[in-house]
Amino acid sequence: MRALRLTGARVTGRLDLRGAVIGCALDLTECFLDSELDLTPASVESVSLNGCRLPELSAEVLRARTFMMRDALVEGDVWIQGSHIDLDIDLDRTRVGGPLDANLVVLGGDFNGRNGPRHEEPPGPGLVVGGSLNFAGAQVNGIDLFAAQAGEGIWLQRATVGHLCVASCAVNGRISLRAGTVTGELDLAGALVRAASADEVMIDLSDAQVGKAVLTPAPRSVGRVSLRNARLGTLRDLSQDAPRTELDGAVYERLQPLPPRSARQRLAWLRRGGDIYAPHPYEQLAAAYRACGLNREAGQVMREKLRRAAAGQGLAQRMWGRVQDLVLGYGYQPWRAAIGVTVLLALGTLYFSTVRCGAAPAGAEGLCPVKLDEHPTWDPFLYTLDLLIPLVSLGHDTAWDPVGPAKAVALALTVAGWVLATTIAAAAARTINRP
Repeated sequence: MRALRLTGARVTGRLDLRGAVIGCALDLTECFLDSELDLTPASVESVSLNGCRLPELSAEVLRARTFMMRDALVEGDVWIQGSHIDLDIDLDRTRVGGPLDANLVVLGGDFNGRNGPRHEEPPGPGLVVGGSLNFAGAQVNGIDLFAAQAGEGIWLQRATVGHLCVASCAVNGRISLRAGTVTGELDLAGALVRAASADEVMIDLSDAQVGKAVLTPAPRSVGRVSLRNARLGTLRDLSQDAPRTELDGAVYERLQPLPPRSARQRLAWLRRGGDIYAPHPYEQLAAAYRACGLNREAGQVMREKLRRAAAGQGLAQRMWGRVQDLVLGYGYQPWRAAIGVTVLLALGTLYFSTVRCGAAPAGAEGLCPVKLDEHPTWDPFLYTLDLLIPLVSLGHDTAWDPVGPAKAVALALTVAGWVLATTIAAAAARTINRP
């Protein structure tokens, strides 16, 4: 094949190929360039700079089939923004002293800046960039930065990527995919990301669309994760050990891990996400539990949502919320009402079985009747039950006349019955509107 091939050459002066149209491959291997290599905006069959050493590379709006620069050393900046490469860009194990700017680049294949096979432990460094690594607005089939290093963050705002691997990489600054799209997998397993402080965003996926996100950064990472308004097919994280994650507006179809009896851990995960209450993260987590058939855990999440909503209301709403939580668990624990009714019914029956009417003949049991010649047979159980059931009368609560302590007990049971009925009605209305 026709090509310009140089191995071990030393190029003095500036190698200026600005605007050149080269119909063959440009292959420089382990060459030393004293000055900048300028390929702006050249058209070359293919470019290979493997093992080369040069002070700077300018290749804006380059057009080529492939671009390879493995094991190279660039002392300054690399500019390849707006370039159109039909196949791949390979920068495996290359060192770049300044930023690497690849915004608006269009690749038919992959951008590779990895070290080697992923099974190597511990992995050696892949592409090393002293400044920022910028792919803003790029269109790339895939980006593999396994074990890469970036001194000032990795930026992929509004980029469209088939798959993105940043596993085991080391980044000082931020990894930003804000408003970007990853149609396949975003892999951040073991990535060490260090923002300026714990309050700064270290991984920004706000407004992004991702097929599968593996958000399991290294434990020594510093900062928080933003998933505001993101849309994710599958979200995999560290569960209870996950960094602070902002989830307002985030939508995910599946959440992993999500085992039974994990609601307490996941609720702590939601609380770490923000001090200000927002209903959507709770609804989304409950939906994820229901999708796994874990309705009990979904109920725990929705109960906590209603607790936090009531905590932000006025005094009356907070008190009413506590009553609903105590009596029915906001409708998600109906057995509480059954226990409450049973206990009140037993205590009322026990108490009224000991009362005596002072005007009745000696030995007569029960309260004094309202009408001496017209009343049902005294039954402390039915009398207590009639007091506890509002709106419906069994004929016992109006037939007897409690006085003194008995009147106070009867009033307390009546109030308890109304509270139970109102709470159950509110829970029923909430259940009807429940998804």
